Amino acid sequence: MKQQVPQNSPEAKKAARMKRRRRLRMMRLAIVLTVLLVLALVIALVVLRAVGVAASKRGETTSFLAVNKIVIEGDTRYTNEELLQESGIYVGQSLLAVNKVQAHDRILRAFPYLEWVEVGNSSFDTIRIRVRETVVLGAVKTSQDWMVLGSNNQGLEHLTEDALPQTMLRIEGAALEGEAVGEKLLDERSLRVVATIIEAAADSKLEGVAAINLAEKTNIRLQWKDHLDIVLGNESNLAGEIQRLPGILESLLKNNGETAKGRLDMSSYADDDPDNDRAIYTPQELLPVTPPAAEGATSTDTTAASENTTASTAA
Repeated sequence: MKQQVPQNSPEAKKAARMKRRRRLRMMRLAIVLTVLLVLALVIALVVLRAVGVAASKRGETTSFLAVNKIVIEGDTRYTNEELLQESGIYVGQSLLAVNKVQAHDRILRAFPYLEWVEVGNSSFDTIRIRVRETVVLGAVKTSQDWMVLGSNNQGLEHLTEDALPQTMLRIEGAALEGEAVGEKLLDERSLRVVATIIEAAADSKLEGVAAINLAEKTNIRLQWKDHLDIVLGNESNLAGEIQRLPGILESLLKNNGETAKGRLDMSSYADDDPDNDRAIYTPQELLPVTPPAAEGATSTDTTAASENTTASTAA
């Protein structure tokens, strides 16, 4: 029968020290082997990536760790072929050479109507490119021509007067931050006013707004179809004014005919007193006319026209 050695004896302490030393040696060996394995893996990946990048620059394909499929998701005005070509990614390209950040930036920079791009993996060997277009708010008058405005407040495309679609909302008199495609277009206030009017018009199902004029900060105006110049006043109650507008227009057209033209003044709705709310319609033929400057013309012509102006209440 084996005699048990007391735990506190010199022999037991020596055996424990030997055991700890063996465990320490094994741990050190395991750490060294792990570090060497990681280094070998890193070196292999670096070499493979370098080879893959070089092959990608030459447009070559590889059968090892290669892109097997590219999926493009999102309906835009751009074709899948255009997006794929600009991304720089292709089937057969080494996965180690795929630069997703670079592909994202290239696509977003090349196609201004896109407001969001995502490049990632849907599986190990499949690249997924997801895109979304910005919402077009209208066309902004610039110093040279017109610039299409996206909801992301970026200029999307230059258009001449002749190329501007008749159905596109025109925004005039806005304060501009820049006039370049892909850059911020409107200042904060102008964008806020435009967005408020568009959103309120959609909520109230108001159709026919052809233009927004922001030339005067306290005298915001709308052009409704080719019929009415609508004066809204300042921006303090824009949403409320737009919400009331469909009912006012219905009453106005009922009382004055479907082709009624002139000015509709709703500026009283912009103050804080609802008792002052009053929409005033002035027919086109009663509005003052300021003729172009010409020889012999005097300021009394305009004054007389103003004195003869009358108005009727629409609502």
